Amino acid sequence: MLKKEAKTQLLISIISGVIIGFIISSLNPGGSLWIGFLTATAFGAASIFLLNWILDHFNVRKHIRLAVYLAFALRLIIGILLFVLLPAFGYDEPYNNNGYLYLDAYRRDTDAWQLATSDTPITAAFQAEFSTDQYGGLLSLSALIYRLFSPDGHRPLLVLILTSFFSAFGIPFFWDAVRHRWNEKIANTSVWILALYPESIILGASQMREPILIGLSAIAFWGVTVWKKSKKLSLAAILISLMAMVFISSKAAVAILAAIAVWFWIDNIYDRANKRVLILSWIAIVLLVSTGLILSWNWLIDSSRWDISLMESASGRIQWELELLGEQFQAPFIITYGLAQPVLPAAIIYPGIPLTRSVAIFRAIGWYLLVPLMFAGFILLWHKNNKKHRRILFLFIFICIIWTVVSSARAGGDQWDNPRYRSIFLIWMSFLAGWGWVETLDKRSFWLWRLLLLEIIYISFFIQWYLSRYFGTFKRMDFLPMIRLLLIIGAVIIGGGFVFDLIYHRTRNNNN
Repeated sequence: MLKKEAKTQLLISIISGVIIGFIISSLNPGGSLWIGFLTATAFGAASIFLLNWILDHFNVRKHIRLAVYLAFALRLIIGILLFVLLPAFGYDEPYNNNGYLYLDAYRRDTDAWQLATSDTPITAAFQAEFSTDQYGGLLSLSALIYRLFSPDGHRPLLVLILTSFFSAFGIPFFWDAVRHRWNEKIANTSVWILALYPESIILGASQMREPILIGLSAIAFWGVTVWKKSKKLSLAAILISLMAMVFISSKAAVAILAAIAVWFWIDNIYDRANKRVLILSWIAIVLLVSTGLILSWNWLIDSSRWDISLMESASGRIQWELELLGEQFQAPFIITYGLAQPVLPAAIIYPGIPLTRSVAIFRAIGWYLLVPLMFAGFILLWHKNNKKHRRILFLFIFICIIWTVVSSARAGGDQWDNPRYRSIFLIWMSFLAGWGWVETLDKRSFWLWRLLLLEIIYISFFIQWYLSRYFGTFKRMDFLPMIRLLLIIGAVIIGGGFVFDLIYHRTRNNNN
């Protein structure tokens, strides 16, 4: 006999599943409305049931339950809205006309449907003929869903239930990990950042691999934090999540494994190791990182060159700026430009279609708020007295910076690929942003507000620049002199902040 609570949870899951099934089958019926309804209902009910189960397992607070439900609902609702609105209000391109926001998602999902309806084995997704998914994992998973549960019609909204589920499923693991390893205040803040971060919402509302990787990386993150409590549980969580990540994206799995391994070493081995072990460990880490760079260097350079060439051909303005800079500065310029993507001033001013402009602004605001939070945390990091915590936080910041730069180099400044590549490490970024916010309030630091002021000044300059570019509203300042001026303003605000803090702390110490 099921317990009363279990019966209630099952009933809630079934009712939620029926609602999801009714909406999805109405909008994306496929061949048979009845099959579409039953399949979507089963997927929706299973997702809600598993979310409730993991929430009960971790005994999370009510507001964290709300964050998890909201994370799932927002991604699914926005995904459904985009599926409906893009054909009518998107660009006249095949992927928008079919309800896809990402071209990659359209190509991969179309191939998955073709594979599902053919006599070809699902394992063919891992062969070279399917170039729309270089890893084959999400392609094969989508094809399997269509072949088993939707053989009568192509229902891409079924995959949206999966991506929305993974986006939400990792949140309780993340909350439990941060709560036990740091404190509940940081955990609560970090979880809400993760749940509501715009890029994560848009990715979860699309047939993309990143939401799955984010959810799995949260489980691996949790696995490191429970090592001292249960070694078997820790190893199981890390190994299972990493093996699943390898299936979806082997390169992302390797990067996350490296981050997890170094963190585990600092947290559990570093303080207890003798000098010889430390030296050998550092050598091993340097060799591991060097080997990874060597093995991926050619791929990174070739991919970057290809994306840079696409960007130059797509934008005459970018091509002109690159010619002015000279060949030696082209790569740094493109990487820096990629770090700013999606560019908020351009998203606000660019005279594009309202629907896609709204998506661009939404994504850009999230990134432009996340970065100051992380950098404010980085500046406050040096005030931490606990050396182990400082090492771990510094590692996290280092990882996020390196991965963001690599993502920018890989994507060549593209406004879609840059944000989604770097979002693979969103768990670490969300933690740093949550930690930065809590520390800002606890320490009553001015750094976050200084960084936001600097960002507002930069955005204002570029809004004026884009207004003059697209509409001729103002006389436009030349690009390079404007960059020099902004660098000077940045140096004054940052340098003045350090000087103010130094004088303030010395004065307070002398008074005490």
